[in-house]
Amino acid sequence: MTTRCPICSSDRGRPRHRVRGYTILACPQCTGWYLEDPQTDDTRYASGYLRRGDAGGATHGYYDYEAERALHLRNFRRNLEILAEFSAGGSLCDVGCASGHFLQAARASGRFDAIAGVDASPDAVAAVRAELGCPAVAGQVESMPPPGRHDVLTMWETIEHIARPVEALAALRAWLRPGGLLAVGTGDNASPLARVLGRHWWYLVPPDHCVYFNRLALATALGRAGYRVLGWRRIWTHRVSGANAVMKAMRSFDAPPALALALAARFTGLSLPILHGTTIVAIARPA
Repeated sequence: MTTRCPICSSDRGRPRHRVRGYTILACPQCTGWYLEDPQTDDTRYASGYLRRGDAGGATHGYYDYEAERALHLRNFRRNLEILAEFSAGGSLCDVGCASGHFLQAARASGRFDAIAGVDASPDAVAAVRAELGCPAVAGQVESMPPPGRHDVLTMWETIEHIARPVEALAALRAWLRPGGLLAVGTGDNASPLARVLGRHWWYLVPPDHCVYFNRLALATALGRAGYRVLGWRRIWTHRVSGANAVMKAMRSFDAPPALALALAARFTGLSLPILHGTTIVAIARPA
């Protein structure tokens, strides 16, 4: 059976990359990429996903997500600036909130009178409730009832994890109040760095990342889900921990997980500014 493109439903996808045993197909119609055989349950985000430094045996996920809280708060200033450009305020829900770093930054900005989170990981949701004391629920957005209605929905580096992105985006329309905004940030497979690195682009992390976008592909998904794109932005820089950067670099070049984790451990406590330009952000509203 041919795997159809989850963005535009074309059946003409052709192999683009082979990464750690997974075939990534490229769609000639919408130019998005997708896994030939995606994993659709939440077992990818079981215990250890946010802290591979202790879990061992795998390098998908993060070396130590919680240890990077200060870096994430700094990085998320740019995301908040983008929202401010579109006068975003009121109630905010972060979809794919992990352990709540963006929610913490949003609360500290003073622009939002209420915050909430959703994530596929029950452990992450429990951390949000404990650390921030705000509503948070675990589940897959395309199949769960709306946990409430909000003025702003954010999806930072989340949509690439969702095997059925159009269905998920369409479901989120019921989570928005009239006039509400949706912000979607993800990697750009058409960026110069992604093209240069090819199959070694760090964003190619199957089965966690199962759909890969660019402006055309993301605009196609949003349009099919019933949104109108208001504007585009690109994020050029991030500060990352040395441990996470080393782990991801070693993973991208197929190093054994034990070696990648052992080497990454030598770089804990170090942060690096990375100029990459591979993150695009779409701001949209239900059409």
